[in-house]
Amino acid sequence: MGDTGVSGGSVPALPPLNIEKLPLVLAGPMVRRVDDTGVTVFFALKAARKVTLEVYPGGSGPLPPEPAARGTAVTARIGEHLHVVAVTARPAPGGALAPGTVHRYTARFSADTTAPDTPVPAGAPGLFDDGVVHAQGAEARRRLLYTGTGAPDLPSFVTPPDHPSKLRFFHASCRKPHGEGLDALAVLDQVLRTDVGRPAHRPQQLFLTGDQIYADDVAEVLLHMCTQYGRALLGRDETFPTLPHEHRLLLMKPGKRQQLTVEDFHLTSDEGQSHLLTLAEFCAMYLMVWSDTLWPDGFDLRLLFPEFYDYEDMVLDHPHPDQADKLWFVHSFRRKALGTYRGFLGRCGHLKDFRRTLPKVRRALANTATYMMFDDHEVTDDWYIASSWVDGVCSTDHGRRFLANGIAAYAVFQHWGNIPAAFGPGPEGEAGRDLLTALAQPDHTAAGPAAVIARRTGVPSGTHSGRIMRADGSLPWHYSVDWPAHQLVAVDTRTQRVFRGGPKDSPALIWSDPAYAAMLESAPDRGTEKVTVVLSPCPVLGYPLLEEIAQPAIKKVIPTGYLWKDVEAWSHDEAAFHKFLARLLGQAPPGPDGVRRRRVISLGGDVHYGFAVRMRYGATHAYHAPEGKVRGVLAQLTASSLKNEAGGTKFLQGLGYAFTSPWATHLGWNVPHGERIAVDVEGPPGSPDPVRTVLTESPGIVRPPRGRRLLGPAPHWECLFEYFEHHDPAATSRPNATIPVDFPPDDPRQAVADYAAASGNHFNYLVKGTGRAIVGHNNIGEVTFTWGADDDKSVIQTLWWRFDGQETAAPLSRFVLPLPVGPATGTLAPDAPGAAPDSAPPAGAESLPGHEGTPR
Repeated sequence: MGDTGVSGGSVPALPPLNIEKLPLVLAGPMVRRVDDTGVTVFFALKAARKVTLEVYPGGSGPLPPEPAARGTAVTARIGEHLHVVAVTARPAPGGALAPGTVHRYTARFSADTTAPDTPVPAGAPGLFDDGVVHAQGAEARRRLLYTGTGAPDLPSFVTPPDHPSKLRFFHASCRKPHGEGLDALAVLDQVLRTDVGRPAHRPQQLFLTGDQIYADDVAEVLLHMCTQYGRALLGRDETFPTLPHEHRLLLMKPGKRQQLTVEDFHLTSDEGQSHLLTLAEFCAMYLMVWSDTLWPDGFDLRLLFPEFYDYEDMVLDHPHPDQADKLWFVHSFRRKALGTYRGFLGRCGHLKDFRRTLPKVRRALANTATYMMFDDHEVTDDWYIASSWVDGVCSTDHGRRFLANGIAAYAVFQHWGNIPAAFGPGPEGEAGRDLLTALAQPDHTAAGPAAVIARRTGVPSGTHSGRIMRADGSLPWHYSVDWPAHQLVAVDTRTQRVFRGGPKDSPALIWSDPAYAAMLESAPDRGTEKVTVVLSPCPVLGYPLLEEIAQPAIKKVIPTGYLWKDVEAWSHDEAAFHKFLARLLGQAPPGPDGVRRRRVISLGGDVHYGFAVRMRYGATHAYHAPEGKVRGVLAQLTASSLKNEAGGTKFLQGLGYAFTSPWATHLGWNVPHGERIAVDVEGPPGSPDPVRTVLTESPGIVRPPRGRRLLGPAPHWECLFEYFEHHDPAATSRPNATIPVDFPPDDPRQAVADYAAASGNHFNYLVKGTGRAIVGHNNIGEVTFTWGADDDKSVIQTLWWRFDGQETAAPLSRFVLPLPVGPATGTLAPDAPGAAPDSAPPAGAESLPGHEGTPR
């Protein structure tokens, strides 16, 4: 292979795992669920251990004689050399962790796993002993701790505060290792380096809203590592005996699985060339994205090209990666091979960038409470996107086994930390315990454990009458958590879908009354003085240019459109969308004036760009709900992607809201079965005749053009959507500005202006305004609140991102969304930036609950 001494047919092998030389901890510590009743920390280890977690209040000084919370647990066996645990430390009876307080933690490990409830004795190996997190304890400290004034001397976290004005959390989604650009999850480490010693400023939480791994769109080199290292850790191979024999050989071929996944597994991803399939591959992927421990040091992944593309390597005469630019001129029959080679080198370069920032990500996760929810790529693109998809994939044993592998890995590596009780003692933990027991068997594919895994992960048998059919007893994937100033309600928009249309139509993400009762109504409303945060991987409110114009047009042109591009937004099933809004915003009890009021913040990802939308809601009789007045506000905060920017997302960033109105109105009616409602709206300028729409089914929705008034009849509910742009006025950059390294500085507005100027982006950012509405670069969202009396309340989303070519990110896009729930009377007039003060109120505003005046 050029001057490397490697020739065709002699491929450098991927360095094997040397289990003996690996540290005990393969991934972690990761701080997961933290509330006043306990702290959960996740570890993945190479050997079985009993683990004791102890939590201490305060960020500095000698540790007290007794911890504030303690817990002990034994790891669960996933494979011969892979053992995992989410250990929960709980306060003594009657105790609780104080809000808004820095807490440090320690962990001790014992090879004696007997007496599982007895704490590991003092003096046992801990995080900073040689060979536990790293071969050298001093290096382990550097990898888990921050330095500087006030920085804790142990891994730490902050408990959530007692008032919304003190809240500061981050959220993000969509992290593909070989995606373009630098990993925005590492930005959290940048923030902590500045603020870890300032308890009042330090982020308390991180919410990861989906696609924490990509199972379908995997670089061939990364699949190769997951296959080899996963097999070494689990100590076994996994075959799919119901596959044709010749196709099973493709399981060993990274880059060659596309036909296999489509024809045999009936998957629909067009990026399945290196799809994860086995349990070992899924488990290894989580270890590869949470930690750099398994990544080979000093090995050039580019040299593995002949491993996957022997023919192309031969055609190109065994090129050297550093001389690829000399291959620009080739004969036509070699151009396809050259394109394959350059694509491979590009993916290797993106993987190199990803691996380089992994230590920062690991350190941030060891010092921030983190909550997660799956989207589709945790299993595959288009997961449960249509009833025909479910029926096709679940029609074979190997299809169902594949689903079980992906969902089981999610349960262990993500969900255990969300709901530790679902894996703990007592009836609540039965499903999780059964799953872990089945995974611990020498062969998880044997009939007995395979049946348990399928049941406890909820693998379907197919669909019936539009509903996904599965055995009872699955783990619940939705969850809620209450803290002093806010609550989290994480909804499952993937496995509880209902397909109300044809076999290839878009789904209702949530529809059934039992699903609403379990996900929303089981988390009681906290009132308008607290913050309700809903985690929905698919944004409840979307980007209007795509969701209301482009994607509906695609569905009309391409009936089987989901095979080309998934279209599964909330808005694509209008009835399900309005039912969700009614159930979510109408959940609060009536106030003294009889009006139900609720403020909700919705976190979402999925779409690979960030933005902020507000919807104000008023109803006298909401859809699928009892009669009664409702006033609500929903702030949609979307941060996406962490590492998957592309030319298309950057194009949207430059486009912003150029072709959309700054606000839009949906008016809704409950149409009795068999009846009709005629709705009149003002005609276009110069026309004396109204525009009539006849509604024949419920919900009946009319979207009046901007500025045209409803003439009648009064709607039962109204949604006013407002699209927000960057709030801060542009500062004037100074000559010879330098890029600030740490944020927030004393004057953040000026620092951001200087950053833009020094990055060479002054015109695009400060003048042209790119990124001030839509952010298509890799980003992570910061969320804070201003929380005054009554309606003087706002949520602020600040998107941190980098200009091209910059290592340091900055808080470049800031959206301030007021959260009024309003009096019982008045109009829902738009006040988002871009809505002129003298513009007409939205159509139908006069007819909403308690509004004075009559429809025109």
